[in-house]
Amino acid sequence: MVSANYSGRIIPIHPSADEILGHKAYPSLEAFPGEIDLAIVCTAAATVPAMIEQCGRKGVKGAILLAGGFSEASAAGAVLEREVVEVARRYGVRLIGPNTSGMFSARLGCNASGWFNIPKGPLALLSNSANVLLSLLAEIQFAGNTGISMMLSVGNQADIQFHEYLDFAGQDPDTKAVGMYIEGFKNGPAFMQTARHVARSKPIVMYVAGRSDEGKGAAKSHSGSLAGDYAVSRGVLRQSGVTLVTQSDHLQPVCDALSLFPPMRGRRVAVVSEGGGPITMAAEAIAGQGLILAELSAETQAAIHAVVPAASAISNPVDAGGGTDPRVEYYGAIAKAILEDPNIDGLLFVGYFGGYTTRYDDSVAEAEQAVCRDLGVLMRRHGKPIMVQTHYAHFKPSSLAVLREAGIPHHRHIEIAVQCLAAAADYGQAKRRLDADAAASSSVKASAAAQTLIEAAMAEERDLLETEARQILADYGISVPESVLMRRPGDADIAAAHFGNTAVAAKIVSKDILHKSEAGGVKLNLMGADALRNVYAQIAANAEAYRPGADVAGVLVTPMAASGVELIIGVTNDPQYGPVIMCGLGGIFVEVIRDVVFRALPLSRADAREMLAELRYRAILDGVRGAPAADTESVEDLLMKVSQLAAAHPGLAEIDLNPVIVHSKGYSVVDARMILSPGPHGGLDEAERLAGANTPTLEQMSR
Repeated sequence: MVSANYSGRIIPIHPSADEILGHKAYPSLEAFPGEIDLAIVCTAAATVPAMIEQCGRKGVKGAILLAGGFSEASAAGAVLEREVVEVARRYGVRLIGPNTSGMFSARLGCNASGWFNIPKGPLALLSNSANVLLSLLAEIQFAGNTGISMMLSVGNQADIQFHEYLDFAGQDPDTKAVGMYIEGFKNGPAFMQTARHVARSKPIVMYVAGRSDEGKGAAKSHSGSLAGDYAVSRGVLRQSGVTLVTQSDHLQPVCDALSLFPPMRGRRVAVVSEGGGPITMAAEAIAGQGLILAELSAETQAAIHAVVPAASAISNPVDAGGGTDPRVEYYGAIAKAILEDPNIDGLLFVGYFGGYTTRYDDSVAEAEQAVCRDLGVLMRRHGKPIMVQTHYAHFKPSSLAVLREAGIPHHRHIEIAVQCLAAAADYGQAKRRLDADAAASSSVKASAAAQTLIEAAMAEERDLLETEARQILADYGISVPESVLMRRPGDADIAAAHFGNTAVAAKIVSKDILHKSEAGGVKLNLMGADALRNVYAQIAANAEAYRPGADVAGVLVTPMAASGVELIIGVTNDPQYGPVIMCGLGGIFVEVIRDVVFRALPLSRADAREMLAELRYRAILDGVRGAPAADTESVEDLLMKVSQLAAAHPGLAEIDLNPVIVHSKGYSVVDARMILSPGPHGGLDEAERLAGANTPTLEQMSR
């Protein structure tokens, strides 16, 4: 605090010292005659409740709790943590932590972090882990080209939580980008809402732990957080405008770059170098990040050719080898031509640039530094990001300092440089979507008929029957195949007459049997009254053998669906984020490749479109081996209607449509389940509900 030139007053509280580092000390809070804004409590966990009691009586507004030994450590620690929070709330004291390394605020020089010489700058850093936070800080200090506006390890979030810190960073004029390391949220919906607001003006870059069972376990033991399923986190955080990175060494460079870049309008990137090897590496990294090497216009190529007639390639990538050794001034003219091209959204330099004085000598310094200054002007004039990868970054030549002053980020490694541009493209897309979502407002009127069915099932303490689920789907405009319910064997004649020569499927309808296939309650490719009568008797016998005394409402007969791409669409309640919707490849694809995508409810049309685009095997929907392309517009419509249905009826804990067969035009919902609560219904215990399912649970599929 002293070394950071804290602009307020520092008041040491110590039982015996009269003075510490030139500041008068007091034996207790009560002994100090004035007001206290913030208490940094560095005493053992067991003493903290009494300390907060003293803070409350003194009128202290906030406290940083450094001690560990709370909910992250044991059940007894969790009880102690709740006691601390209860005392704090009784007096209106806000708490940072416990189990935190403290905080830093550049504006007042408030360095309560235990780390010296923190550089001031535009990045806000928030982290579950103090160690990760200090790692980021060390990286920033080593690079020496940016700084921190605020820094905080949230600890156990016993009181103040991530969304409140993020809200502050969003309003802070000194913060240009927010970097976060996350192991878990205490209030996921509140964070999503805050992120949607902040991301419209400032980038939020995040590394989320918990991509493996081992990572989840480590996160829980480390910070007391519940690390949610990564597939869910990835989907809902992207939906909220967060830019995600999956490598720890990408977090700080991406956050730094986005604090400097203008919003990127698309994913089309041009590459400039003086050598083929770096160009090849850049092209591969660009393809891996979903960026596009768009061809430069004929006018742009002609302009480049006029600058460097000996260039090896000018269509994109631009290989200026032979023309820029050591004529570094050519880079400025090449960059100007490329940025003026409407086919290009961003520019990447790879190779020597920025280090010509190291490679050659100081005779090229003036020319290289002039280009560095010009690039900053060009980036702002054209509103297109420029990223520099240079082999000489670790040498820290003077040109790179000039480049940084001009507002252009640079990095040593091609993969990280490309990741920065990909993140800029992702963030630009997110901003456009968030702005569109904010402009569009929609309200859904709940179907009275659907609510009547739900309430009746609740009164009987059971889940919805498939017949009821199908009716609710139809109430929300979701296309369901026609059906006939055979309540007795004699109804086979009616069903056969209805469907004629169409092959049909027969499925048991019972509140006591959730997994129809496992119970022998599904029969396919049937035709005619005799076949349906026999199947009714067979299904009833199978049900009795599977669950004696099961209440069988009948056998549902529906036409066999035409071939197509099988999807699964479902809604469930995530423990961190609340209601989420899932879409993935269904049928055998669910079990083999687990290709699923999540979003939080409610869903926008852009969300639905992005869900399908993010499927790893999205090409299957485009048609393979001569199969026609699937009607993805109808799937987007289906996702929107399922979202509206779930939002209108919060009593629906789960919706499971599997499979949904998507045709070249339209879709067929083959099976539908709706569950009203996570507890047992109709004699099914939870173990049986989860065991032996004919499809994995949503959590299993996301893994």
